[in-house]
Amino acid sequence: MMDMDFMKYAQEHKEEIIKSTQELLQIPSIEGTPQPGMPLGEDVNKALEYVLDLSGKLGFRTKNLDGYVGWAEYGSGDEMLAILCHLDVVPAGEGWTKPAFEGVVEDGKIYGRGATDNKGPTISALYALKAVMDAKIPLQRRVRIIFGTNEESGWRCMQHYCKHDEMPTMAFVPDATYPVVNVEKGIVHVRLLSSGKPSAAGDGRVLKVLELQGGHRPNMVPAQCTCRLSGDESALEQAAEIAKTLTQDPYPQIEASLDSGVLTLTVTGLAGHASTPQSGVNAAAYMLQVLDKITEAGYALDSTAVTQLVRLVSAHIGLETNGQSMGIGFSDSVSGALTLNIGVLNYQDEQAYIDIDIRYPVTKQQAEIVDPIKAAAAKFGVVVEVGHSQRSLHVPEDSFLVQQLLRVYEKYTGQQGKPLAIGGGTYARALDVAVAFGPVFPEDQRNIHREDEYATIDELLRNTAIFADAICLLAGE
Repeated sequence: MMDMDFMKYAQEHKEEIIKSTQELLQIPSIEGTPQPGMPLGEDVNKALEYVLDLSGKLGFRTKNLDGYVGWAEYGSGDEMLAILCHLDVVPAGEGWTKPAFEGVVEDGKIYGRGATDNKGPTISALYALKAVMDAKIPLQRRVRIIFGTNEESGWRCMQHYCKHDEMPTMAFVPDATYPVVNVEKGIVHVRLLSSGKPSAAGDGRVLKVLELQGGHRPNMVPAQCTCRLSGDESALEQAAEIAKTLTQDPYPQIEASLDSGVLTLTVTGLAGHASTPQSGVNAAAYMLQVLDKITEAGYALDSTAVTQLVRLVSAHIGLETNGQSMGIGFSDSVSGALTLNIGVLNYQDEQAYIDIDIRYPVTKQQAEIVDPIKAAAAKFGVVVEVGHSQRSLHVPEDSFLVQQLLRVYEKYTGQQGKPLAIGGGTYARALDVAVAFGPVFPEDQRNIHREDEYATIDELLRNTAIFADAICLLAGE
């Protein structure tokens, strides 16, 4: 079954694969305002319509499920192999040196938000299925590529699919890393919410918080955070000096500018993915530390809401990414250590909140994570709201699915693969028998969720071949 030269096929269709990837990258498919038939907004819908149109041209059966999700299918049989991809992307964020939504090709790389996460792999999967179809390889299972639209911010797409359509017999998700990911940590987002009317700033040591904002999504390490304070000139000058002492080379960079009685503090960190928060430099966490140092020096913030959050974070998080001081520093041998990421910091209308993304070991339950946070927050007058959550995943290493995918990996690398555990959350956990497979190797850095995200042309082609072989092994006769 694995003697087809799918690499040759991919090379022959190289220009089509590049062009399709570019066209998909040019659609800024960030979740937008819902419209009739477009539950995730107009741009996400354009991306869905684009891939369904392309799938039809490639010769596949297609279906659009109410704008939440779509699929392309080939073959026959009662059983089904699914490949789950997603078309939505996180916001571009700051610091790009290339346009985020043009699909620029330079030095063998294609740049754009979603190039690796997850538009490039989506196109590779489509051309992989086309390769299997063109080679007339007999299949005993149908193959369905499912296109999600809400992976980055809620998974309503997969909820809709699971409620209204057929469940696959087995599936793989090209949205993580090779060789194969059979363990994914549980995920929970919590909001630390504090409110209270600001006090009147009669004292020269009280600073009024005019603005406090950092981050875009809980699952991104924020690269920038801004705070604007007003008050007594000498107090602001002192606050500026305190803030600057936290600057480090190369990150975080902390700028303090005083103009017309307003101090603007800007922390610049390094963006990253919340599943590996230690690989970024969290601008919001450093800003909270700056405010903590300012209050430690004898100055006060007029906002009770902000002050409570600053104190809570100072006591129980600081710059940690493992939950240790919060009492949730769990780890297990199957999935590794818990990670914690401050993703969003915001203050407006007398309310301040922090959105936190937590990835916890498969041997723990969500309540074991949330309860200690609630207990810690209550001491500071902070409320905890539980948001988006996903169950953990564990598919046994000796399963047919894992073993066949390891065979494909070995064919293309010459190395024996060992299944991995990750903190990232893929669609695999939405199904009963599913794992993540590709699209990059563990050592590859593709700037996912940060500036200048890219995929290499070579990997787009290689993934097309790898996915085609995987389809043959998992769905072939």
